[in-house]
Amino acid sequence: MSLVETYYDEFLSKIKQIVSNTDVDLLIKIMYLERKLTDVPPKVDLHLEYDSKVDPLRKQAIIRAKYGFPTQTSSHGLTAVGQMNVSLIEEISKDSDIIHISGTATPASY
Repeated sequence: MSLVETYYDEFLSKIKQIVSNTDVDLLIKIMYLERKLTDVPPKVDLHLEYDSKVDPLRKQAIIRAKYGFPTQTSSHGLTAVGQMNVSLIEEISKDSDIIHISGTATPASY
């Protein structure tokens, strides 16, 4: 394994320690877009998976009220769509009811 690969693996491991319930690849994609296109945060389709005991409609109301994102519920979670940065994803990930965060990030429309 090359030295670059070793550093990359350490980098991924450190991110995972900070936000253990979040897809590291999603965070890296968002960071990449934030640095390449600095005018506006990337558009993110954020999938929030909750424990089966959590009411997704209640969480939907919280996400809408706090962040203003349109959301859709599914059987064990919801999807929020909007312009997001890594700091916001990190803040959302602190919800102890979230099992896993995944999603996609693309350049926002201008």
